[in-house]
Amino acid sequence: MTAIKQTCLVLLGVLLGSCYASMPVEITSLWTYEEAPWSPHLLKLAHYAVSTQTGGRTVYDTVVNITAAMTQTIGGADAKLTFTTAPSSCRIGQVAYSAKKCLPAGPANKKCIAYISVAPVVKTKKVANYTCSSTRN
Repeated sequence: MTAIKQTCLVLLGVLLGSCYASMPVEITSLWTYEEAPWSPHLLKLAHYAVSTQTGGRTVYDTVVNITAAMTQTIGGADAKLTFTTAPSSCRIGQVAYSAKKCLPAGPANKKCIAYISVAPVVKTKKVANYTCSSTRN
């Protein structure tokens, strides 16, 4: 009888342990909402994000306006930026993207959200996610 109780307890422990291990882990969000006026650093990150988006395009988009910003610092700095973009006059492959030179060639036509990770120790930036939708709905 003792062996059966011990076996049942072991099986119960394994069952509970496997249920606990399969539960999604939720990390407390440490995002901070930034307020306008936006810092020059956030504007530079938005321009960096658009400069990386070249697939299937002939001209770079350029940032028109940041509309929302959130940041967090965990082992580096992350930013979630929401901004509007417009096509620029800078042709991809002919000129490097420049916020000063690649000015809007028309009105804003997209709303974009970019997640950018910055690792200052190793001096790297990475656009983790970039999505846009049309502003003309």
